[in-house]
Amino acid sequence: MDGQRALISNPAKEKLKSGEPIFGVNVFEALTPSVVKIAANAGFDMLMVDAEHALNDDSRLSLFLTLVRDNGMAPVVTVIAPERALVSRVLDAGAMGIILSHSETPDQMQDLVRWVKYAPEGVRGLAMGANAGYDGSDVARYCREANDAMLVLPKIESPLGVENAGAIMDVDGVDGVVFGPGDLCAKMGYPGQWEHPEVLTAINSVVDAAITRGLAVEPPAMPTDRAEYNRELIRGARIFGATRQTEYDLYRDALDQVLNPYR
Repeated sequence: MDGQRALISNPAKEKLKSGEPIFGVNVFEALTPSVVKIAANAGFDMLMVDAEHALNDDSRLSLFLTLVRDNGMAPVVTVIAPERALVSRVLDAGAMGIILSHSETPDQMQDLVRWVKYAPEGVRGLAMGANAGYDGSDVARYCREANDAMLVLPKIESPLGVENAGAIMDVDGVDGVVFGPGDLCAKMGYPGQWEHPEVLTAINSVVDAAITRGLAVEPPAMPTDRAEYNRELIRGARIFGATRQTEYDLYRDALDQVLNPYR
């Protein structure tokens, strides 16, 4: 960019490009400044807003996405379908990436990339609002930088998604893979057994395929100590953190710890 300040950059994607791991937090309802500030102070790189299982007011979501960006993290939104009505609006509101839940076919990912990217790589409609920091000084450069900055992540959470994972990851524009082990284990006949051996085997097959392709990927199970983390990092996993939990889980665990001395 010849020394020019980037009009838009994604701190999480920049770390991935450098081969560094990123750490994410999954949020359902708690779209508050405190959540953003605490996550930023803790050192997280990405806040993942779930728009599949929770409903949030549009204006509240827009403010939250901007706040996440202003605190040096990447806001990424999980949507239920690769449709313009779901993808374009959250990107224009400030999201810096899209996770597609229940990703099962390469056609779905091709559709998603089309709505995420500006022409000529896609057909995203142009607006210069929150997504562009309200800066319309260089539209052409913004579009180029935005296309490079957006994260596109399929979420594999079904046997069909596992079967088609290779073809899904081969779609141009896909940056990595995350998992929905809760749905996957249920669809495999083991509801609630996130770490059933057959479930982990299925996820491992996708992890291996992603690493072979040089794509960012979560480990089959999130590490519980530094040694496990180092093993997964050496293996090639790059997406870690509370990406499969919710603020409900984190709050419940924290309150349990508070009460443990009294039990």
